[in-house]
Amino acid sequence: MNEVWGLAALAAAAAGLAGWQALRAQGLAERLRRVEAEMAAIAIARDGERKAAGSLQRRIDSLTAEIEQLRSAEAQASALLDAAPFPIWRRDGEGRLFWVNARYALMAETTAQDAVERGLELASAHDLDQPRDLALAARAAATLKSQERRFVAEGDRRNYRIFELPVGDGTLGFGQDITPEADARGQLRRHMEAHMEVLRTISTATAIYGPDKKLLIWNRAYARLWQLDEAWLETRPTFGEVLEQLRVERRLPEQIDWQAYKRGQLSLFTTVIERQEELMHLPDGSTLRLVISAYPSGGLLFAYDDVTRQLTLERATNTMIAVQRATLDNLYEAVVVYGSDGRLSLYNRAFAQLWEIDVNLLNRQPHITEVVEAVRPLMQRSPDWGQQRQRLIDSFASRKGTRGRLERGDGTVIDYASVPLPDGAVLYTYLDVSANIRIERALRERNEALERTDRMNAAFISNITHDLRSPLGTLISMTEVLSQGILGPMNPRQEEYCADIMTTSRDLLKLLDDIIAIATIEVGQMALDPVELSLDLLWRDEAAQWREIAERRAIGLDLPDHGGNGTVIGDGQRLRQALDSVMAAALDGTPDGGRVMLALSVDDESYLGLRLECHSGGLSPVQPRQLFADLIDTPDQRRMDADLSLIVARGLFDLHGVRLKLDNSEGTQAVDILLPRYPLPEPGPIAALLARQ
Repeated sequence: MNEVWGLAALAAAAAGLAGWQALRAQGLAERLRRVEAEMAAIAIARDGERKAAGSLQRRIDSLTAEIEQLRSAEAQASALLDAAPFPIWRRDGEGRLFWVNARYALMAETTAQDAVERGLELASAHDLDQPRDLALAARAAATLKSQERRFVAEGDRRNYRIFELPVGDGTLGFGQDITPEADARGQLRRHMEAHMEVLRTISTATAIYGPDKKLLIWNRAYARLWQLDEAWLETRPTFGEVLEQLRVERRLPEQIDWQAYKRGQLSLFTTVIERQEELMHLPDGSTLRLVISAYPSGGLLFAYDDVTRQLTLERATNTMIAVQRATLDNLYEAVVVYGSDGRLSLYNRAFAQLWEIDVNLLNRQPHITEVVEAVRPLMQRSPDWGQQRQRLIDSFASRKGTRGRLERGDGTVIDYASVPLPDGAVLYTYLDVSANIRIERALRERNEALERTDRMNAAFISNITHDLRSPLGTLISMTEVLSQGILGPMNPRQEEYCADIMTTSRDLLKLLDDIIAIATIEVGQMALDPVELSLDLLWRDEAAQWREIAERRAIGLDLPDHGGNGTVIGDGQRLRQALDSVMAAALDGTPDGGRVMLALSVDDESYLGLRLECHSGGLSPVQPRQLFADLIDTPDQRRMDADLSLIVARGLFDLHGVRLKLDNSEGTQAVDILLPRYPLPEPGPIAALLARQ
């Protein structure tokens, strides 16, 4: 606008100067003609007055010189206007052209004289009266008038801003080329229209308020977000009216001082320069992100995004990260993650403690090379640290899943594993297995000691069999030969001696058999031949012997008539041996005149049970913890004079998975023998090793 007024002032000044000089020249010329007429009259009337005539001549010469100066100035002013780089023209009181400059003639593609004579106007061919109407309007208003025109000039469509300025009896006109400005305005207008179309279609709730605080543009997302009537929005309410409507419908956050809040919101139209962003927590529990920015043509643009789900997800993510962090920090294993750039991105406390690294270093997310240097005091086991360091770094660069075991310089043994992650990172886990290694070594040493013990036991059994049992068998055989009189008759005293030798030898042989059985069981060399057995097979063959012993001591013996409907799994010979030992102990421990009872007790899906009861019969009571104590007691509870046959029976029962329950009542002792229907699973190597200990 300052440029326009500068051009107008220049044109007006030049035109005014030229007009004033022309008028002055015309006045002087008129005065000169009057003086010449006066001179002629004086010459006729007073021919003799030469002095007055000389004075008049000098006045004529002065006026003539002044006229020439004015004509020269007029010519200079015309030349100045003619050389102007923009079109300038003069109109008379009727709005007709009577002078144009060279630029005007060039744009009209003719000469200045021809343009004046033909009245060629700088206007569209569809409205040739438009320039004259503007000039007449300027004269009528006695002020500068302007308008924009688009017409063809010099073979090209141009945009000009035309000015008409009242000067003297006519007007002075000039034009300003605004084609670049018009093109820029058109481009801006198209850009704004496209921008408006985008605003109407995006999901972000958007509203634009003009400088007058009235609603200019809004989209449907804005109406849906605030639940406003679209017909009401079309009435272009003011920002204040929208705030009041939202307050009535309880859409806005509650305010202590509503008027102060409203004034603050309205003041944004005069205070917002840079983009502002804030969160709005609405009464319905949703959260909006509000962005306020100045609009290029004046006013403000408000954009609302519902970030409720985003914040919920962010809270859930933060909670999950916190849980993961707490989980990692409470893991026994040391965990560390290196990103794709080789920098540490995650670790737990166990990692820092295991490798004795300062947490301040780890919190700075160091590169893997820095971490390797930090563990150098623990890892360096040879002078060539550079090669060892490079191997550690290369293991990360390979991005392959690996597992292995390493031993630090301080003797700590660590199992490690690496897992490539989808995002290019690599996860490493470390577990200190030094204690496990020590236990493993101790178990291995213990196992070796047990194996040596087994070999010694085997040698002991072999020695007993060879050095004791064989000679004892020979002794029994020779005694039987003597007793049968094969070598000749013996006197009664000799027969008595032979009978004592036979009884003692057989007792000794049974004792040796029990010792061998115990040793065999304890070293795990007792072989079983499990088959499906009927329960009554366990006492059918030994029943006659038991009755003979009971009758000899007047002990009542009750045995089951049958073994029930069930069967058990086991080695029949070994089970009969164990049950015979228990029955022998029962008969031996029951006083004369007492009673021993063997009966079926349990019959379920897992076990078949036998109950062996001993009653004193009102005579000397059965002593508690003496009859079946050696059958129930664990090895560390056994007495020095324990019954070896019961110890053997206990071992045989254990091999079959038999459960034993002792029942001590007043005057009675009983034991429940529960035999499994199904074989027990084979114990694992560790369980077997622990069982042997």
